[in-house]
Amino acid sequence: MGSIDDNTSGGYYAYRASKSALNMITKSLAVDLSKFGINVIALHPGWVKTDMGGQNGLLEVQQSIQHMIATIRNANKDVAGKMLNYDGKIIPW
Repeated sequence: MGSIDDNTSGGYYAYRASKSALNMITKSLAVDLSKFGINVIALHPGWVKTDMGGQNGLLEVQQSIQHMIATIRNANKDVAGKMLNYDGKIIPW
């Protein structure tokens, strides 16, 4: 919902704006903390079967968590400041 590039449905103005603000914070933190060797990323958990995601979600909670842990472990300076999907793929801003 925070990706301008992936917004094909419109709507949800306040929610989308808050996610876009989070993306800017992520990028700024990544720039500021890189000198300390800290890689900051925004991480999308995927469409997960939860109260918010509903039962039509594509992932079970445990699947999402396992993928996100692997993505965090593999995050390096090449992906710092970017938004990543749970599986480590870059999501365009």
